[in-house]
Amino acid sequence: MKVNHLALAAALALGSASGYAVSLGTLDLSSGSGAFTNTPIAGSFTDTLTFTLTTASLLTGSVTSAVAGTQDVDFTSISVTGTGGPFAFTQALGDPFELWTRSSVQLDPGTYTLNLVGTNSASIGSYAGTLGVSAVPEPGTLAMLLAGFGMVTFVARRRRT
Repeated sequence: MKVNHLALAAALALGSASGYAVSLGTLDLSSGSGAFTNTPIAGSFTDTLTFTLTTASLLTGSVTSAVAGTQDVDFTSISVTGTGGPFAFTQALGDPFELWTRSSVQLDPGTYTLNLVGTNSASIGSYAGTLGVSAVPEPGTLAMLLAGFGMVTFVARRRRT
């Protein structure tokens, strides 16, 4: 009987060491941006959030911890996975208020997952973030823009002479 209790205790300890995974649901980016918040459990956590893009888009984002007193959220990684990924966020500020950012990256149409991995203190802090998307200019649009700048430069130089 003691062996069964020890085996159960060992299994629970190994299971809790791997962290607690939570799906935060789906983020609607149809308006061009979306915000999210969470207060993960104390200890290690892995939170996920999914979003879908119907057209090629440029993605930017930021995540910051919201702490007070002995509260402390420490991220070990934040990334977006999906077509062509993963795309990692970089840490811009450290403790006590962590800030992680992702500068513009082009994503193809598809479903993506934002993965937030870290640990939370026993006094349980929170975090908040935003993701934003904008349309990727078509090559023809960029060519017209460059041709327009070239024409303006040509006319300006011609008027000076």
